[in-house]
Amino acid sequence: MEKDQEHPSEKPDNEKSKKTDLIKRKDRLPSEFMDPLGDLFERHDANRADRTDIATKMRGLLGDDPAYNDLIVQLAENMMAIADARERIRADVELIGGQLVNSIYMLRNVLIAKAGDKTAVKRKAASLGFVIFEQTLGVKPTAARQYMRCYERFADNVEVIRAFNVGELIILAAKHVTDEQVERILAEKKENKDMTRADVKALLDRLQRQDEEIEDGRVQLENVQAMLEDHRTALDVADSEARHMRDELAANARAIVEKEEALGRLDEHYKRRQAGLSNMEKDLADKGKDIERLTREIEALRNRKPEVEIKEVPTVPAGYQSISDSVQKRAEELSAIEADLQTGRAALEALQEQRKKEAAALEAANRVQTALQDVTATFEAFAGKLTIAQLAVQASDTPAQHGPLLEALGAMLRKAVTELDAALGGKH
Repeated sequence: MEKDQEHPSEKPDNEKSKKTDLIKRKDRLPSEFMDPLGDLFERHDANRADRTDIATKMRGLLGDDPAYNDLIVQLAENMMAIADARERIRADVELIGGQLVNSIYMLRNVLIAKAGDKTAVKRKAASLGFVIFEQTLGVKPTAARQYMRCYERFADNVEVIRAFNVGELIILAAKHVTDEQVERILAEKKENKDMTRADVKALLDRLQRQDEEIEDGRVQLENVQAMLEDHRTALDVADSEARHMRDELAANARAIVEKEEALGRLDEHYKRRQAGLSNMEKDLADKGKDIERLTREIEALRNRKPEVEIKEVPTVPAGYQSISDSVQKRAEELSAIEADLQTGRAALEALQEQRKKEAAALEAANRVQTALQDVTATFEAFAGKLTIAQLAVQASDTPAQHGPLLEALGAMLRKAVTELDAALGGKH
């Protein structure tokens, strides 16, 4: 390189042939180089840049601090390497981009060592590097960034660098372009050597649209799977609730059976009490007959004619007294029996009233049991059909069209839930 620098006007034959090929290619395909890197693609005279000129400009930018001497020498070497490589556009992308990146990093490391590792220092190093590139080589910051981006993206992929020109590499070096898309475009480029930059961009746009459609389909599939999981969970919950309702219905059925058994026992008790009441009525009739008999005897004694010899005694005859006491005792027994009979009749009436209430409650429970069984069977079928309807609506192309119907159905379900809550609240 020292020899080339000492005699810049003398160029090897192969270097001249490269320049000639580049000029012919530019004349044949002018659209390939209509981009911000035009200043790099134009023919440049390497004699216009030498180490002394580059060192003078960088010293004017960095200052006369002796600490920058080694940095200026290294940067000058990088600038000379870049200047020599600018005529070899596609073959030297790696060299140009690498030297530019290396220069930025060297400048940043020196500034950080001197001023500290700060964001402002890093930004100053980058800005200063682009200023050096522009003032020493005439490379605009935009072009330098694009070369650096191409280097960072394709430095390890020589096949891509050889297959595409710089304008196409700039398109492929964008952050949103994936390695898979680059490989697919490279395969197309191998099959069609006449692909232009516009063809590469059109193919990239088409691949990106396809990838976006695939991604949208994947997201939609994930959403459908998530909805299926939600519906599966909802079905599990509905099945659990149905099982719980069936358990509740079975418990209610057992309670109804117990009530029927209690009602049967109440009927037996009623029959026994009714039989006891009949016995009490028979005893009452017997006591009444005894009272009538004793009353007749008293009347007979009262109406009996007196004897010839009348003898007054201070007490009633013994027979009369015993009959009177017996009548009085029978009357008391009759009163007690009537009181017991009245109590028994009242208890029997209360028992009949209780039996009527139990029978009415049992009948109502049977009606509720039958109705809840019908509702449970209907709800299981309704839950399945509702899930199928939701999946059908979500899978349709225009789900919003079915919004009014779903809103009406939701209002009906909310009304039913409100009524159930009101019924449960009224019971509590």
